[in-house]
Amino acid sequence: MAHLFRASTLGLLATTLLALGCQRPAAQAPPPVADCIDPARVNPNGICTMDYAPVCGCDGKTYSNPCVARNAGVRTFTQGPCPTTRP
Repeated sequence: MAHLFRASTLGLLATTLLALGCQRPAAQAPPPVADCIDPARVNPNGICTMDYAPVCGCDGKTYSNPCVARNAGVRTFTQGPCPTTRP
């Protein structure tokens, strides 16, 4: 009987730890656009490939690839699309 109690207790503990460990951190608001976009770097005539390698700009927008982000004047970006927020 004690073995059954230990097994169920361990199962409950593991489930609780997994549930708490899998929570996503709260999304941080992107920095103000003025701090994120460098007007001197904006290049509307810049030529980029059409490769899809999404990046998340510091302005919270997803750009199709780093070249497109740089031509938009984005100062910093991370690999991958921006996280989506659900209402």
